[in-house]
Amino acid sequence: MQEPVLITGKQSAFKDDLVQEVLNRRQQVFATTDPDEVTPEVPDSVGSGLVYIPWTRRSLLSARSMLLSADRDSQGFSRAVLVCAPEGINTPLHQTESALIEQSVDGALKGYLFVLKEILAYFLRRGEGDLTVIWYDGGAEVLPPFDAAIAASMQGLFRSLLAFYEEEPVVLRGLQASESDSRAVAHWVSEQIFDRGDKSAGRWQKYGQRSGLIPFKRT
Repeated sequence: MQEPVLITGKQSAFKDDLVQEVLNRRQQVFATTDPDEVTPEVPDSVGSGLVYIPWTRRSLLSARSMLLSADRDSQGFSRAVLVCAPEGINTPLHQTESALIEQSVDGALKGYLFVLKEILAYFLRRGEGDLTVIWYDGGAEVLPPFDAAIAASMQGLFRSLLAFYEEEPVVLRGLQASESDSRAVAHWVSEQIFDRGDKSAGRWQKYGQRSGLIPFKRT
């Protein structure tokens, strides 16, 4: 096994595909799971290369506990991937219950901020780190209002991270895909991280888009 990789974010089939893709590269994977959802089965061929760690998205304490567990079990890691995805609120905004909006903000936006805060702090303490933020919507032509707000927030957040951490020893990479073939996207993501690491860093890149068209590349 090579270096350990932390893969966290919203539980989805795409996240499972990405875990398998990274395992295929002989990397050791520490993947988070939602205690309220069914933990994916570990294929017999994986062996000890995959470790699941519980993480409750709505809790800052859970994010800290997850990072401590990953650090302890991996004996230190310097690569992390955060998978961001729609919450699945498909109703028009005026028909969406306020309680559902509050619950989803806690799980999505606040949850992503909590775990990003802990990962960045961990990498800065180590003096090194490689962080990839992914937005994958499964191929939706038009996102519902709430999910569109989260998608835009993640892009704006990444733009800000590039500015605030430009002088820090943390490599940042943003990836976005709107494609129904999650396995193809998972393969593309792994290429950007492991094969094109330096070239894909410091930018927000879209699946299928030429590098010359990528917005807000850091200079």
